Amino acid sequence: MTTTLKSTNSINCWIRRQQCPCGEHKCYVRYEDEKVDESMSMLDQSVAQNVDISCPCVGQTFETDDEAFEYYSKFARKNGFAIRRESSRSNQDRGVYSRMLVCHRYGPERVRRKLSKPDRKRDRKTSVCRCEARMYILKKFVGGAIRWYVKQFHNDHNHELLGDDQVRLLPAYRKIPDVDREQILLLYKAGCSVRHIMKVLQLEKGGEEGSQLPYIERDVRNFVQSCKKVDRENDVSELLNACKAAKERDAEFVYDFQMDGNGKLENVAWLYGSSTSAYKMFGDVVAFDVMYREISYDVLLGVWFGMDNNGRTIFFGCVLLREETVESFTWALQVFLRFMQGRCPQTILTDLDSGLKDSIAKFVNEFDRLCSLETKRDFECQWNLMVARFGLSSNKHISLLFSHRASWAQPFIRGYFFARMTTEEYMKSMDAFLKGILSAQTCMEGFFEQVGIVANQINQTRQEVLEDIHVKTSMPIEEHASNILTPYSFNLLQQEIVLSMQCAAFETANGSHVVRHHKKMDGGCLVSWIPKNERICCSCKMFEVSGILCSHALRILVLKNYFYLPEKYLPIRWRRESSLVQSSCDEWSLTYQTLTSTLFAESSITKERIDYVHKELSRILDHVRNMAANDGVLNLETTPPIDARMDDVANESDFNSTWNSLQ
Repeated sequence: MTTTLKSTNSINCWIRRQQCPCGEHKCYVRYEDEKVDESMSMLDQSVAQNVDISCPCVGQTFETDDEAFEYYSKFARKNGFAIRRESSRSNQDRGVYSRMLVCHRYGPERVRRKLSKPDRKRDRKTSVCRCEARMYILKKFVGGAIRWYVKQFHNDHNHELLGDDQVRLLPAYRKIPDVDREQILLLYKAGCSVRHIMKVLQLEKGGEEGSQLPYIERDVRNFVQSCKKVDRENDVSELLNACKAAKERDAEFVYDFQMDGNGKLENVAWLYGSSTSAYKMFGDVVAFDVMYREISYDVLLGVWFGMDNNGRTIFFGCVLLREETVESFTWALQVFLRFMQGRCPQTILTDLDSGLKDSIAKFVNEFDRLCSLETKRDFECQWNLMVARFGLSSNKHISLLFSHRASWAQPFIRGYFFARMTTEEYMKSMDAFLKGILSAQTCMEGFFEQVGIVANQINQTRQEVLEDIHVKTSMPIEEHASNILTPYSFNLLQQEIVLSMQCAAFETANGSHVVRHHKKMDGGCLVSWIPKNERICCSCKMFEVSGILCSHALRILVLKNYFYLPEKYLPIRWRRESSLVQSSCDEWSLTYQTLTSTLFAESSITKERIDYVHKELSRILDHVRNMAANDGVLNLETTPPIDARMDDVANESDFNSTWNSLQ
């Protein structure tokens, strides 16, 4: 059973970093994925009022319960009331499987008691009035995926619904945006009173005193008071003591810190023993998120993430940095590698700045087209044409984006292994983890404990997924892979196998193949096949990027009469046996099981093969029993990482010359 820390104040001082990397202190950029209730500004409110949110209905489905809550919340705001989570039901097998979302005035009226002592504070005025408006949602499985659907919905209110100018004052909608929080703290440190701060903010928004800010003076006062409670020196000492105590409880827990010239804590990093074990198997790709800063302590949060063989988020480690400098980030990365015994990941993913998305918002369709280009030369040529077309040659954000093209543009990074950690689904899981550790922050020691709680929750759920795998095509390749890959990775490969059945292959003069959908007359991908070492390479580079073979390569393997995938194209990081509790001889176990699975599939074709295999296996078993015993354990090196570079046969120059000859 896990517990959750409760904050003594309702103000969360963690904010997304807002300053643009262009270097200007006042250059702020919008983060488009922020929740409506966290970043609602005056403009956002006016836009939200004009969005048509239809009434929820019985049978309506949502991907998550949070999505259902957000939808109902938008409907409620549009119609003059607020909602809250009233109750839920759960069990050990299904977790939380039902929730009831209710109007903010739902519930029985409280009986007000007379005060026995004159100096006693009066009870807060209640807002509940037996309103019955509510929405009841249930969790169910649809096609192997979790969905939440509306079981009941009642929209009958027994109270007056509020207008736009009044509903914004309900506590559910009074949130201080991140940009305003930072400015409030700066003004307060400069000696401004709360009333003066409110006037400055109102004027900055283009209004006068009393203009419609998404919060009131009391919210600003509470926020300032929460920041005043911070005892930095004492909290830093408590944080280091918490690290020492964690080390005493868990010998595998590691941490390190750095002090400045004045003896004050500069940086601190830590990780847990389970993280080291996970990194050994799944440390090929690491995401380093540095999007949050704590404004009362003035520290930057960095978190290292990974992905396991079931597609779930792994917590590797955490760091708090005082400054956003090259030296600080260098220290953080060096410490992380030292924690991981010097083992470097193949790929490190990080975000230059999420706000740069705004810089491409005006030409998103053209931008998407550029990202699908094959060569670097084409990309740079088309980029210059696009910049000229939209008049962006003097835009410093566009120039900054282009200067870092080698780190994000598809023609430059195609072929680097990402382990599907750039998908929207994975980004949401990382964001959920961060919200879990930031939502209940009280002090630095409390934050440290909350990180441990959330990380432990992730580790407990990261177990072998026991799901039924359904073969769709009955192809031998599919059946073979279904016995080796996890349900998550097999589902990805299965999608490509199904697509491969719709592909046509055309052999070229040099023995390569152009593979495309059978209804298309041009285009496609170039696939090269080397029989000698069973090496296949496709120009789409899907395997190099994700570790999953593409439909084009699968089409050629079937064409070459392959009934099972070569072992090199079933990466260990996606196999069922890739758990965190395997011994050092795991790779031999994986190799053995792959061989036996393949031997079984091949020998089952005819009775003659079955008899032969049975005879030979019996002979081998007798021979092994008579061999000398060895106390040592076979210590195999881990399989080499997926080669992210261009294949020596299907490299970029060969591809261009072959492709041009086909046009």
